[in-house]
Amino acid sequence: MSDFLDEKRKEIQARLDELAPAVAEHQTLQRALDALDGASSGTGGGPRRAAAGQRRGAGRPRGSGERSRQALDLIRAEPGLGATDIARRIGVHPNYAYRILPGLEEQGLVEKRDRTWYPKDAA
Repeated sequence: MSDFLDEKRKEIQARLDELAPAVAEHQTLQRALDALDGASSGTGGGPRRAAAGQRRGAGRPRGSGERSRQALDLIRAEPGLGATDIARRIGVHPNYAYRILPGLEEQGLVEKRDRTWYPKDAA
């Protein structure tokens, strides 16, 4: 049994040794990206993303842009569409639809039933 464990330890160590340069490169690239993000935001360095639990700075409210309006118009015209269908029809990636629809829901304009969206006045 100890021969088996020794062999596995050696295999794991060999793989760790192979991966070490990639991990170091990842860390270097992440620091470079963070520095570029800081430079483009004018903060002088460091990541510009907000820390967990912090709110974004001032800006327009979520769900108040052109794509949100298009999604709302589409839901009003065809109640019961899923987020993927909405995204396809307004020409955005489905992940974007999953970001804007909750904003419309928070504003009380739409509601989600199961996996589909309906205008609030059609309840």
